[in-house]
Amino acid sequence: MACYVDTVRSYPSAGLRFTEFCHLLADTRDELHEMADLIGMPRRFFQDHPWRWHYDLPEHVRVIAVELGAVEVTLHDVGALLKRRKTEIGIA
Repeated sequence: MACYVDTVRSYPSAGLRFTEFCHLLADTRDELHEMADLIGMPRRFFQDHPWRWHYDLPEHVRVIAVELGAVEVTLHDVGALLKRRKTEIGIA
């Protein structure tokens, strides 16, 4: 399974229970949802978009994702992944 988590960032004004989040991404939607299921992330938190689909993970859940094999990546790596996705669906 090729899943990725980026750096945790703070969103103090998000108005949510947690304020520290990262993104969970994957090479395929199936891999993404499989990891989300493994870490107990409800499907309602899936952020669907033609090429930026992902889950926002609270910091404590990121730790679990990494323990289960998610690869820690940089924002540059995330940008490259999203660029590939755009190209694959034919958006320049």
